[in-house]
Amino acid sequence: MEIKEIKEKMLEWEDFYGADIMQKQDIKKARTKRELNEIMEAYARHMEDRESDARAHFDKFHASLDLGIFL
Repeated sequence: MEIKEIKEKMLEWEDFYGADIMQKQDIKKARTKRELNEIMEAYARHMEDRESDARAHFDKFHASLDLGIFL
């Protein structure tokens, strides 16, 4: 796939929750597939961080409910 086509697809894409890849200017400026891959990897890390933050927020709330442990 040519770089121009990859850029177009990346700029149009939305994740499962409807968010797009935030680095639009970096995508537009990229000249190589390596640069585009680095943007994709950075977004993957962002999604992992977002999920981790959400889980920590939930866990804190869950613990505050003093439900105890049920097996």
